[in-house]
Amino acid sequence: MRYTINARLIYDATDGTLTLANSDDPGSQLSITASALLCFFLNNTSIVSRDEVLQKVWDDNGLTSSNSNLNQYLSMLRKTFRHYGIDNIIISVSRGHLQLNPDVYIQMPAPAPAPALEIPPQPTPAPEHAITEAIDTPQTHGLCWYLAGTGMLIIALLLVLLSMVSGSTLLPVALTPIHHSQCELLASDVMLHSVSETTYVKNFDAVLQRLNLKCKPGERFIFDYLDRLETNGLDRVFMAHCAMNENNPFSYCNNYFYYSWKP
Repeated sequence: MRYTINARLIYDATDGTLTLANSDDPGSQLSITASALLCFFLNNTSIVSRDEVLQKVWDDNGLTSSNSNLNQYLSMLRKTFRHYGIDNIIISVSRGHLQLNPDVYIQMPAPAPAPALEIPPQPTPAPEHAITEAIDTPQTHGLCWYLAGTGMLIIALLLVLLSMVSGSTLLPVALTPIHHSQCELLASDVMLHSVSETTYVKNFDAVLQRLNLKCKPGERFIFDYLDRLETNGLDRVFMAHCAMNENNPFSYCNNYFYYSWKP
């Protein structure tokens, strides 16, 4: 579902992207939680309590809610929309209530028209004796089994040929721990071969500060970017912020991806 904000910014709720109306490429992509929070306010434009927001966005989706998490994602949304010239996309109201900024114009997507019902033509019934002959003929059963067997054989051969032609296999990405202050930082081997560890950590700290995140014990980060970040600061940036768990090291992560990172 796509929303037009202030007639110049398009928000796609299916993938969390923000795109200027005169551009074909998305400028930003919200994380799953930030996108869910924005969708809630776009569909609930009246004044709501913080408890209702925490219930609908966090608790109803099986996530652990807290005012700290809510404040973090509110700050993230405000910073993102400020980049597009929209101040305070979500405002604070008295007594701990919140509201989508009433000065922001939201154009909801128009509902798709219901498809016209088409009544298929009724088939002309065959003569009763013809149906009886077709069902009772042994040759008809044999032909059906022959055609079905031939079709399955052809499909099997096609699958074997496709597997032989493709021949490509998916390779796992090797992650290497990087020494940092308190949290666990992981980098791909490809990333470390392209930049020095000092430059990598410096860029990680810059992105971490820009996203208003903290490197604390018990948290894991995966950080990756293209080399052009070092020259002009404009390129794709990926960061995963995960909670550490012994049974599943990546059980719950917030992912951030930017098509065009601007420091």
